[in-house]
Amino acid sequence: MSKLSKEAKKRLLIVAAYIITTIAITLLLLPWIRQLSTNDGRIVMKQRVESYGAFAPVIYILLHVFHVIIAFVPGEPIELLGGVLFGTIPGTLYGLLGVIIGTAIVFLLVRKFGRPLVGYFVPEEKIKNHRLLQDENKLEWAVFLLFFIPGTPKDLLTYLVPLTRINPTRYLLIATLARIPSILSSAYIGSSFGQGKYLVSLVAFGITGGIGLIGMLINKHIERKK
Repeated sequence: MSKLSKEAKKRLLIVAAYIITTIAITLLLLPWIRQLSTNDGRIVMKQRVESYGAFAPVIYILLHVFHVIIAFVPGEPIELLGGVLFGTIPGTLYGLLGVIIGTAIVFLLVRKFGRPLVGYFVPEEKIKNHRLLQDENKLEWAVFLLFFIPGTPKDLLTYLVPLTRINPTRYLLIATLARIPSILSSAYIGSSFGQGKYLVSLVAFGITGGIGLIGMLINKHIERKK
């Protein structure tokens, strides 16, 4: 049996870390989800969050910062949780703030340490072959499109984009605006679930999932054209 290459080992570690993290987050959230399934449970949960005062949004924002920096941590469960705990609009705003801070930190780190740092999160061939990001004339449009389309690996893109010559301020603005629909829809689903509107939550989840599937197909099509 041939030994795994360094790149293959790195990918295997990233996939394993992603799976373990997803399972861990799900297990951590499971008691909360069970509690939210009853009206009394929702009241208790709301009182518990309110007891943290101003620290509750801060902790939630830091969760978002963490998931952006550690690129393989899934963001969707955190976005849903924001809707459950804070409601649609506050959950969206806190989520966006966390994403902005996390994206800015990653941008500064990549600009300082360059490709060696990116190589820990993104396979080398993706760095070389991401043609959309190599066209400087269409760079900002490409960044908006890739962050806007559901199903694209947005947290990996936060490591790729700083390798280009994009303006930092414009990049943060573009990436934030493009992410609003995704975070808003997740917060809405979470808020509906938290209020016991299970049918609304399920329908919204189905629509979002369908759009996400279309987005993944578009992303695959873009990758094939490279």
